[in-house]
Parts: sequence; C-alpha cells; structure tokens
Amino acid sequence: MKKIIILLLFIFPTFFSANAGIVKISGSLKEFKMKKVEMRDCGIAVDIYNFKRFIEVDSMGSFQLELKLNHPAYYQIGDNLLYLSPGDNLKVKLGRSVARGQFQGIGEEANIYLKGRERLSIWKIFETKNWVLDTSNKRATFDECRLKADSLIEVRLQELNNLTTVDDQFRELETIRIKACQVQIYLDYFLYGQLSRWDDSAEVKQEKKNAFYQTIKFIVEPLLKELVVSDNYLELSEVRGVLNECYASDVFEFPQSATFLELMQTQEKSELLNKGIKRVDYKSYKDFRRSIQNKDLKQAFSAKLQKRATLMEGRLAPDILLKDIDGNELRLSDLKGKPLFIDMWATWCLPCLFQRPDFQKLSEKYTEIQFVGISIDLEVKRWKEKLEKEGIPARIKEYLADTYALEDSWDLTSIPRFILIDKDFKIITAFAPPPSEKEEIEAILESIE
Repeated sequence: MKKIIILLLFIFPTFFSANAGIVKISGSLKEFKMKKVEMRDCGIAVDIYNFKRFIEVDSMGSFQLELKLNHPAYYQIGDNLLYLSPGDNLKVKLGRSVARGQFQGIGEEANIYLKGRERLSIWKIFETKNWVLDTSNKRATFDECRLKADSLIEVRLQELNNLTTVDDQFRELETIRIKACQVQIYLDYFLYGQLSRWDDSAEVKQEKKNAFYQTIKFIVEPLLKELVVSDNYLELSEVRGVLNECYASDVFEFPQSATFLELMQTQEKSELLNKGIKRVDYKSYKDFRRSIQNKDLKQAFSAKLQKRATLMEGRLAPDILLKDIDGNELRLSDLKGKPLFIDMWATWCLPCLFQRPDFQKLSEKYTEIQFVGISIDLEVKRWKEKLEKEGIPARIKEYLADTYALEDSWDLTSIPRFILIDKDFKIITAFAPPPSEKEEIEAILESIE
C-alpha cells in the first residue's frame, strides 16, 4: 500500500508546546467511497481560507499517513474531530457517522472522548420526534432546556476529568469547548423554541432574536468572559462561532482582544471575496492584507486574495477536462467561440435543482450564448440517470467534471455556482448572479457581445 508522508509546518500559537515528532495514522476510510479524503485544519484561519490537503485511499478503502508535528493540534476528517500529538500512533476506522468512529493505539483516549462532543447541541438534547419533549408537541421552555443542558455539561466535564492519558493542554481546551457549546445551546433556543415565525422578515426576526438575547444576557456574559481569557481559544471553532454570533448581535458585552477584532474584520473582508473580486477593488484588498497582524490570518487572507485575483474579469478562464454523457472527453476551452454561461451543479444539491428551470428558460431566450451544465457528481450512474430521465434541453450542453479539479482551478467552494466566459475564453464574471435573480443576470447577459 502506498505510504504518504506529509510535512506540516504550521504556524500555531505558543500555547501548544511539545517536542516535534511523528504522528502515524492508518486504517480505513472506506465509508467515504472516495479516492482521497480531505484532512482539514481547525485553527483560527480555516474559515478564511482552507489550505486543502488530502489523504489518499487505496481500492480497499485503506490508508497510511505520517505527519511531522511540532505541537499537538486538531484536525477534521469528514465530521470526525481528531486531536493529534507528536508520538501518536493510531489505527482508525472513520466514516460519515461520528458515533461509529473507532480509534486504537497511542492517542486513542483523547480521540474517543472527542466523539462525545456532538451530544452538546440543543438538537441532540431533544432528539425525539420533531425535537419535542412529549407527544403533546409541547416545546421545552428555556428554563427546562437550560436545566437539561447544564446537567449534560456537568456529565461531559466529569468525563473529561476522568481521562488519564491526555495532556493538560487538551483538558484546558476541551473545558473551553464545553463552555462554548453551553453558550451555543442557550443561543439556539431561539430556533428550537420557535420564537420567530417562519414568514417573519429578516428585520423582524433579528428584533425578536435580540429581545430573546436580552433575557439571557445575564447567563451568557459570564461564560463569554471565560471564552476570551486567551486568544488561543480562538483555535476552537465553537468558540469562534459563539463569539461571532454574540459580537454581531450588539446585545452582549464581553472583552474583545485585538486578535478577535482582527478576526472579525478579516472574516468580513473574506465574505466579500466570496462574491468575487473586480480589478477596481483589488488595491484596497491588498492594502487590507498588509494591515493584518496575525500571521495565520494574514497567510490565509493572502492565499484567498491570490486565488480570487486569478478569477477577475478579463483573465483567461481556467481550463478543465470534461466528460459528456457517453464518456467522451473534451476540454472547456473546446467550447470557445461563443460566450459561455456555466452552471456548476450536482444531482444531490436541492438549491442547484431549484435553479435549473430558470437556467433552461434563459438558454431559450439568449440563443447567441452557449449554456453549459457541469456536474460534480461522484456517482456517474446517478448523474446519467437524472439526465436520461429528464432529458437534456436542446440549448444546454451537459458535462461531468472532477470536483477537485474545479476546486483547484475555479476555487469552487459551494454550489450552485454560475460563471460567464466571453467568446475569447476570458472571464466576464466567475461569480454570476443565479438565474432566479432574473433582472440581475439578464442585465449582464444583455451586455455580452
């Protein structure tokens, strides 16, 4: 079996201090049904830009991996959270269900413990039919929810205290993770308790949410103060999520470090980059990048900006390999000569399927433009059956492409995604409005020569 050696030279807070060493992991990722499975960092900058790395899996679903680490760190494989320390030697069996994850060897105790983190959510606490307390369909009151949540929190803290082989760093971080989950449960009562109507406007919903937050402010704020004692706690996604929500609400008061505020600013800029970047705005993004002080945030934002810059208007479109329904191969550039309107989708993506009728209508109206569907389905049979059942519209060409190739060339992070390319194979916009936004997309289509 092919052995993979990855040297991970991460910049990580000095909170983690241990001698550099090798971590060995082997076992099965068969349930993922993929040739390579992403192993994701969990640090402060991962939501800005994910430096992708993959574990290669053989035909039997097995793998071997060696990591060179300078310190303990968290990683995610699927929904499985792993804590790895120099010297760990683990045999694992991981799949899409966290509960079924198996660990054996040096480092097993911490990782077995981490499986229990999924219990700390309001949805798991009341995981009965329709998430209700009883057959009368009566929702738990906030006080009932808090009582049950706090009881579960105590159990979880006791489980942590009972561990015998984990280091003090793990204990401290997991204690903070538990407290962050506790706050999240309180905040999520707004959704669980149905304190807003489904048809409320965004403004009304926010008003109701803030009114609820005011009632729990005295409970939440003492916990928030514990979460901000150290910037190192920002390495935990649960801490980042809770602080982000409380910061955005303008209800809660808690100390905000320079690193936290910089994280909020960088996230805001990053979300703007998610919509693409125009040449006229490029300099302002570069100026912001130079102002970032945190090394991890700066590195991540720089990578994202560089990636987005390759997709600015006027740039030559990245070329990719495509396959048609009969398995014939061609390249996207083979379609140049006419403007291209591309829909990146998948059969399992409901928002994608919602856009397809409008995409077809546009194809019938703008006959001078070539409409192209590019699916990222891994199950080719399912894709073919979908097209054969519904039929391929006359004005649309349908192809299949490799997901990883699209992620690399077009920075594809979510679908549906719509792209416009001119007749010379240069980008008009790599982040076009969806067909359902009729006025916005038609304004662009009308301007294409």
